[in-house]
Formats: sequence, structure tokens, C-alpha cells
Amino acid sequence: MKEGPRSPDVQGESGLPGLEDPSALPMDDVVEVFATLQKALRAYQLYDPNNPVYKRFVSNLRDAFSHVWESVEKLHVLVEEERLMWMGEEVYSHGSRSESLAFLLYKDGIRDITLLPGLEEDELEELLEVLHEARNVRREGDDLVTILWERDMERFRYSHVEYGGEGFELPEGEELAEEELQNLLGAEVKGLPGAPEADEQEDGEEAAEEGEAGGQAAGTVKKEDFNPSLYALDPDEMEYLHEELKKEWARDLREDVLSALFDRLEEPESRERQEEIVGILRTLMPNLLSRGAVRSAARVVEELVAVRGRGDVLDTAGWEAVEDLLVELSSEEVVGELLRSLEDGAIVPEPDDLVALFRHLRMGAVPPLLRTAEVVEAPELTRLLRETVAGIAENEPEGLLRALGSSDPLVVAGAAEVAAEMGLTEAASHLARLMESDSEAVRKAGVAAARSVPSSVLANAAQRALSDSSREVRIEAARSLASIGYGPAAARLGEIVTGKEIREADITEKIAVFEGYGRLGGGEAVATLDRLLNGKSLFRRKEPAEVRAAAALALGKVGTGEARAALEKAAEEDEPVVRSAVRRALQGEEAG
Repeated sequence: MKEGPRSPDVQGESGLPGLEDPSALPMDDVVEVFATLQKALRAYQLYDPNNPVYKRFVSNLRDAFSHVWESVEKLHVLVEEERLMWMGEEVYSHGSRSESLAFLLYKDGIRDITLLPGLEEDELEELLEVLHEARNVRREGDDLVTILWERDMERFRYSHVEYGGEGFELPEGEELAEEELQNLLGAEVKGLPGAPEADEQEDGEEAAEEGEAGGQAAGTVKKEDFNPSLYALDPDEMEYLHEELKKEWARDLREDVLSALFDRLEEPESRERQEEIVGILRTLMPNLLSRGAVRSAARVVEELVAVRGRGDVLDTAGWEAVEDLLVELSSEEVVGELLRSLEDGAIVPEPDDLVALFRHLRMGAVPPLLRTAEVVEAPELTRLLRETVAGIAENEPEGLLRALGSSDPLVVAGAAEVAAEMGLTEAASHLARLMESDSEAVRKAGVAAARSVPSSVLANAAQRALSDSSREVRIEAARSLASIGYGPAAARLGEIVTGKEIREADITEKIAVFEGYGRLGGGEAVATLDRLLNGKSLFRRKEPAEVRAAAALALGKVGTGEARAALEKAAEEDEPVVRSAVRRALQGEEAG
């Protein structure tokens, strides 16, 4: 199907009758629709329907359609092999056929599509499902046209051509009689190079006459005249050719080129060639990452590191060139762009390829890795990024310590979590200073690190955090101190449980503080907790129910005979909250 020139009819089909000035077309809006559709289709492949990332892409696509409908009544788009055309202008193309929406439509025979208003509300996610199924979950015999026919969508229309029917024109006119057809064919043969001469034709006529005499009509074609075995292939040969063709089409030429470069790089007798090859690879790396070829990029890095590790291959200049490449690859700009592509779903590499690439990054990559790990919604990617930072910190701990002093709260919080996971004692003083940060997330991360990083400096800082202005930080401080068994904090917790402020706190904070006091105070805390659970004031009034319940849970953490006796006194308590807490404390003591 060939595209004709723009005409009033074509413009009318697009919902823009009479619009003759190309500059007035909402071309940017239409381009944005198909660019956003490409991203939404990628998100559909990567995320569950309830995932916030997927919902954001679908919402963006709905907004893009709504914006277009403000200017046009419908979108009539021509489908070409490499692009989509609207009003004679290209509105979509993609460098990779495997990812191209245009090629997905074209290869199954679709030559134009029409999108109607309301698609974004009624059939948008169904359209994404159809395109995804056509690309990835195809059953034997299915194609996109079949899937669309089964769905019978009202606001997505299309026309298509049958396989083998495109570009083939049937002759028109009256049918030729058999005799006329034979004469015509004979005349054509005479004009061809190597046609038989007149005497040869006469001999043929004589042979034909003899054939007639023998009972066979002249010009009859016999099955015996053909020997199909001369040209036919048996099934095994056909299968072999098919498999070889598949291998050839699937072969990654980029890998072959890289292999050739690495073979030449390992020839130390040509230093100039080595320098040139490293320069080529350095130029190639951003291109590989931008195209999502993470596997090839990882291979480049691993091969360079392996070659550099062999002292007899590269000279000092070559060694420094490789190190410069690794530092450049680890820059915040390069790593940040790669991480944005991962987060948006623009590229979806294999986890092993990412691991292979990330393991060789340098300190410059730490801030963007930490920042992304704090905000990304994919748990596996978060884990991979933190493991990468930990791997960098094992070789260059100063990179992580520097991140703890960053002005970006996300980077600092992420660095604190990684330092805690590593149990990095060198970071204790840096983590203690985080308790003075203006960011609640940073202070909380610093307090949480006290559980895994053994340090009296850090524990003292966590004790001071019991008076923090943030409820979350106070709760984390109480739990961290109890977790590490920091005895000096028992006195401060005792002051809190008998003070006025704790009575205004919510139940979660009460339990965290009281249980921390029970764990750290031990037997010395029983008298105070017994009084809070069972005692009465001057006016014969007991403590509030939440305070008494928290005291009961704290006695359960003490676990001594005196603590059990105090709990049994309240076993028949009328207040349901207190009675439930007492029962839980007694059961916990027995289980322990």
C-alpha cells in the first residue's frame, strides 16, 4: 500500500477539514501520543496492573489522547514498515524492530489505523493487552489481525492486506481462447535467446506427428518429463536450513565485532592499536547504554578489567586509559541516565548483566545508586543497587563515608542503611552526626544503624534521640537501644515511662518505650512497672488503660518471677485492653 499526497479528503479523515497550513497541525501532540503509547506498552510488559508506575504511564497516555481530541475528531494514521504517518508527516519511528510499534502492526498486514475519541476511557488498557499479546504471547496461527478481530474494539479501527496479496495485480479484460493462448506462448518463445531454429521446429513437428500416431496428442505434458528430486529438499534438509537461518538472523553482530576488538587489544606489540581500540570502546559505551545493550556494555567492562589485570598486555598509558573509562562510566551523569531508563522501563536488562556491569563501578556512582535505591518501587532493583554500593564500599569505603556527608537526604539515608547492613564500624562517628540532621528520614536512618554498627558513640547518640521531636525517630531509638541491650539507657527510659509526655503519646510509642525499659531495666524495673500496672493514686484512681497495658507488656519482657507475680495480680482485670496485654505477656514469658 502506497501513501498518496495530502488532500482535503485525507485531512477530512483526520478530523481537520480545510486545514491547509501544515504548521497549524497539532503534530507535536500526535507525536506525544505515540511516544507515550510506546512507554505505556513497555510498562504493561514490566509491571502488574496495580503497580503505581504502570498506572502513571497509563494516566499519561490518557492525558495525551485527551489533549489531541481538543484539536482533532479522530486520528487516521498510515502504517509503514519503519514508521507511522499522519497528514503526510512522520509521527512515530523506533530504531529497533523488536520494540517498534509500527513494525508490529506492519508485519501482520495492518496498513492504516483509526483512533477515535473515548478510546482512552473505554478501551485503552484493552489495546495495551492486545499489543502485548501479539508481541509476546502468540499462539500457533495467531496474528495481530486475528486478535483484534476477536476483541472487536469499537474505537480502534484498522484495515489490512492478506499475505501475498500486496503489490500483486490481476490482469483485466476478456479471457483468451486456448488456441490463442498457445499461439501467443509460441510467439513469445520464438523471440527468446536460444529459441529453436526453423529446422529444429520442423523436427519437433515431425516428432509430434509421430506422437499422435502412437496415440499421444501433440503438446501433451507428461509427469515423467519432470524429475522433482533434482531440485527438491527432503524434510531434514529443510529443517536444517530453517534452523541455520534462525541462527543467522538471531546472531548479534555487535558481539562479533567486540570479540574482534578484544582479540586485537591483547596484542601488546602494537601500543598504538591498543590505544585506538580503548578509545573506540570508550566512545562506544554511552551508545551501548543508551540503546539498552547492557550485556554488551558489561562485557566491555569485564574484558577491559581482565586485560588490565594482566600485567604483560597494557603499558602504563593503556592501564590509565582503562581506568579513565571506568571512572567516566561511574560518573553521576552516566549512571543517573542509566538508572532513569531502568526506573522508567525504557530498558529491561537481565539482572545478571546489571550485576556484571555494576560490580566494576567506582565511587562516583555511589550517590545516584543510593538516591535511586531510596525511591524506586521495584524491590529487586533496590536490593541490587544497595548490594552494588556495598561492593564499592568494600574496596573504597571512603566513597560511602563521603555519601554520609552529602547534602541530599536521600543519599544520606541510603548510605546509612548500607553502612548498617555492612556493619561498617568506620562509619560510626559519621552515623552519630546524622542525629543532628534537619531531615527526619536521615535521623531515623542514623538511629536504626545503631542496631548493626557496634559503637558506644552511636549508642549514646541513639539515647539522645529518645527526646527527638519526631515520633518515628523516638520509636526507632527505643527499639534500637533495646535491640543492642544498651544498659545505660535504662535510666533515661525509666524517666520517660514515669513522666507526663508518654501519656500523651500514641499506643505504638508507649509500647516501644515501655518494652525497651523492660528489656534494659530488668529486675530493677519491676517495681516501677508493677506500680503503673496495679497501683492507685492518692484519689484511688489507676493509670490510663494504655499505660497499664504497656506496663504489662514490659513486665513480659523482664521475665523474672517478680514480674510474673505482678502480671498475675492483673490477670482478672476488667479493662479489656489491659487484660489482653497481661495475657500476651504471660504467654510470651511461658514461650520464652
